[in-house]
Amino acid sequence: MKTRNILFTATFLTILFLYRQPISDLLRIIGDQEAVSAYLQGFGAWGPLVLFILMVAQVFVAVIPGHALMVTAGYAYGVTGLLVIIASTVLGSQVAFFIARRYGRNLIYKLASPRVIQRWDGMARDQGVLFYFFAFVLPIFPSDLMCYVAGLGVISARRFLLANALGRSVVAISITLIGMYGLNPPLWFWLAAMGGMAALFAGWFTFKRRKGSNIYAE
Repeated sequence: MKTRNILFTATFLTILFLYRQPISDLLRIIGDQEAVSAYLQGFGAWGPLVLFILMVAQVFVAVIPGHALMVTAGYAYGVTGLLVIIASTVLGSQVAFFIARRYGRNLIYKLASPRVIQRWDGMARDQGVLFYFFAFVLPIFPSDLMCYVAGLGVISARRFLLANALGRSVVAISITLIGMYGLNPPLWFWLAAMGGMAALFAGWFTFKRRKGSNIYAE
């Protein structure tokens, strides 16, 4: 296992080194949606693939701003961008789940803070599809980190995939639409977004009350 971990780390660092310039360029312009759109479209037909790779990577690399890329995907590619976002985030999340399930805490504690993992693991223990759906759609959860937590837990890969696909799709649609509307969504969009978020929080609090769980529990 140690050899595999070394190979994994070496491969990851090599990729970062080889692509350090385009990654640096992207991080510099990420706050400007038109600039990011131009950057991606500069790859021509390969642009959606570059976006796909970045969105898979952002599940594991915190400095890659996933939400900003979602907005850019809608701005640059419309519905195609939305489909790329859903596919890439679901894939990245499922890969993170399988890494945690296969290699366990020894590796995960090197990829993320043990204290943070343990805190969320304590709350997520024995939870199922609905819990992880909420973990993906509510901003009170570290959604990417929860993929590791799920892999360390008891939920099956198939059931996690269901929560993963549903949750990631809801978030992708909501955020990508902002880009599709040219960063200026109509009033109905914001009203629907606020109503949807209120409904999700109400659902979460109802779920939490019935389960008797405490989000702040250690």
